[in-house]
Amino acid sequence: MLRIKILPKNMHKHFALIGLLYLSSAGAASVYYAGKADCRVVEHARVSGHAAYWSGACIDGYASGPGALQWSKDGKATERYEGTLSKGVPEGAGIAQWADGSLHEGNYRDGMLQGAGVVIFKDGEKLEGNFEQDKPIGNVRFGSPGDDQYEGGWQNGPEGHGTMTFFMGGAYRGQWREGRPFGDGEILYPNGLVLKGRFNGSFHLTALPKLPDAPNVYTIKEQNAALGSNIRRIASGGFDVPPEKPYAQLTPEQQQRVKKHYAVLQDDDAPPYPEKGILELSRALQSLISYKDAIGELHVNVSVDEQGMAQNVTLMKSPDSESGKLAAAMFMHLRFTPGRCAGQPCAMVVPFRFTLRYKK
Repeated sequence: MLRIKILPKNMHKHFALIGLLYLSSAGAASVYYAGKADCRVVEHARVSGHAAYWSGACIDGYASGPGALQWSKDGKATERYEGTLSKGVPEGAGIAQWADGSLHEGNYRDGMLQGAGVVIFKDGEKLEGNFEQDKPIGNVRFGSPGDDQYEGGWQNGPEGHGTMTFFMGGAYRGQWREGRPFGDGEILYPNGLVLKGRFNGSFHLTALPKLPDAPNVYTIKEQNAALGSNIRRIASGGFDVPPEKPYAQLTPEQQQRVKKHYAVLQDDDAPPYPEKGILELSRALQSLISYKDAIGELHVNVSVDEQGMAQNVTLMKSPDSESGKLAAAMFMHLRFTPGRCAGQPCAMVVPFRFTLRYKK
């Protein structure tokens, strides 16, 4: 018998401080070299003990000029630099791929980023700004496609004055300390309204009650019992709020669980939410499994306007292209209770994360 299991996922990605972990030989008492005796390159701390292979020219016993420098250990590639070397050290325009998968592109001086540069992390997050000895200084731009975006002061994370624009809707503009909003700032709602206040480490101006670590888990039963039985089996599950209830009928704790994904929303605000809860949508997705044999992850972001109408559906992941198109059409016809920001309707994004599978 066909089943669907729906596992809501926290879409909002909480900002985590990023230490770039720059390690270089700058200021070191000794300089170590790797590579051939007549074509040496400087060995920095991240590649200590690794083998070096240089594709460019060698001048006066050092790797020099344009080329590619590949580091490896135990026969496996670790770091790579493409650009210009001067006496075995990156100098000028170049791009380096570190062993952690991050890319570091810009102008190098004495082996370190100096001036305008870009760091792209393995998960797609990008940091753009000016660098001094490998460290970003002044204002930066930080974020990744389909996620929150930050622009402003930086010191291993947002520091000083800056603006975080949230993918789900709205923004915070103001003072930051150690990656958190501290001091005078303002919430910029999607509908243009502004809430000014003094923040103390959270985007929420009042303290929120702590949610239980193990919430109740809710399920949806089949509409009819199997032939010869009076018991309706579970058709889908994994909900942390009752799927049959609209937002207004959820308890304060359940509403908080839904609202926690939206950084800008305060006590009296509300996010967009399916008008009839998740029940109707879940049953529609069950039919998708039956019709298309769709098994796998389904990730959808729905842009909902001030009237509660879906304006755009972005398909992030689906079992296959055809079932993804059918699912997107379902979401486009889904009606929502509009979001409310500072007492007025506001447009926001609603993320859905489903796992579609048979349940035997």
